[in-house]
Amino acid sequence: MKPTHYEITVRGRIGPSIAEAFEDLSVCVTPTQTVLRGQIPDQAALHGVLERIESLGLELLDVRRADPLTRAEANER
Repeated sequence: MKPTHYEITVRGRIGPSIAEAFEDLSVCVTPTQTVLRGQIPDQAALHGVLERIESLGLELLDVRRADPLTRAEANER
């Protein structure tokens, strides 16, 4: 099965120490939310990321499939 790219949005700004918990995902912090984006290999791994979000006390706002970023787009984030 081919990995799927996801964009997961949580409320608030997460700091570097919490961002380390999502080392396989890119982290884009805005004034009101944080977007985690990247390739997740399967449903079990997606559930693992969602469980990590919950265990860290983060409020999940959105989970969606996303198109992979080009290298230039990734550098802009």
